[in-house]
Amino acid sequence: MKLVLPLAALALSLATAAGAQDTDHVWTVETPKDGEAALRFGTPNTDDQPLAFFCTRKSGQVKLLADLAKQLGVRQIGETWVDRAGVREPWPMSVTLVSQGVSLSLRGQGSANEITHGTTAQAEFSTLAPFAAAFRKSGEVTLTAIGQTLQPAPAPKGQVRKFLGFCK
Repeated sequence: MKLVLPLAALALSLATAAGAQDTDHVWTVETPKDGEAALRFGTPNTDDQPLAFFCTRKSGQVKLLADLAKQLGVRQIGETWVDRAGVREPWPMSVTLVSQGVSLSLRGQGSANEITHGTTAQAEFSTLAPFAAAFRKSGEVTLTAIGQTLQPAPAPKGQVRKFLGFCK
C-alpha cells in the first residue's frame, strides 16, 4: 500500500504535466526589409527559444536551431567543448523534421549550449523540400535529434506562409 500511493501520485503528476498547455511558448515571425527573417517558437523577448527557423530573403534555404536538453559536451578544452569520446564540437548528428507525415532527414551538427546546459542542433533545408510544403499547409512540425523529440504547438499558418514566402 505504501508503494502504490507514491506511484499513483507520480503517474498523476506526469499525466498533468503531459496534458498541460504550454502557455509560455508562442510562435512569432519577423520578416524585416533588410536582414534575416525568423520564425521562432519560444518565450518572447527571452533566450528561451526551443525551436527557431531563419533565412535570408529569396535564398531558398532555411536554417534551423533547436535547443535540446541532452548534454553532449562533457568538458571544455580551452574554448571548445568535447564529448565523452573526446570529439570536439560541432558534433555531427542527424536531424529529422516531420509535418503531416512528410519526413525530411538532414545532416546537422550540434554544439554545447552554455545557457541551457544542453545541446543546440543546427541543420538546413530547402524551401522546395516536400516538408516545407507540408509545414506551410499545416503549421505542424516535429523535430527529432540525438534521441530527443520536440513537438511544439502548431504554428499559425499565416506566419509560416509569410516566413517561407520571404525565404523563397
